[in-house]
Amino acid sequence: MPREKELSEIVRTLQNHEKRIAKLEGKKIVKSGQKTWYKPGTTIEKIILLAKGRFFKDPRAISEIISELKTKDYHLKASDLTLPLRKIVRKGILNRTKKNGDGSPSKRWLYVGG
Repeated sequence: MPREKELSEIVRTLQNHEKRIAKLEGKKIVKSGQKTWYKPGTTIEKIILLAKGRFFKDPRAISEIISELKTKDYHLKASDLTLPLRKIVRKGILNRTKKNGDGSPSKRWLYVGG
């Protein structure tokens, strides 16, 4: 029995150390049940929130995405959206197309809900 107490105390101490180290390194500690593949507050999260709000039911250009984010007081450039959009497309949340909503061809890439 004393050995089990020692082990549980060691485990508790290690957990406390992990929390302190994470705090010193500036990492956010995610509580169980809240895990996502993206970090909270990132550009990816902002785009995913637009997708959940049905913004991407029609194909949208990057300029339209930027305008919508500006209405929510997020001022981003097109270059800020390139990598996050690529990751979201790879996850299957959005699709990329060169066809407008009416089926006519577009010169730019458009993003539509996946």
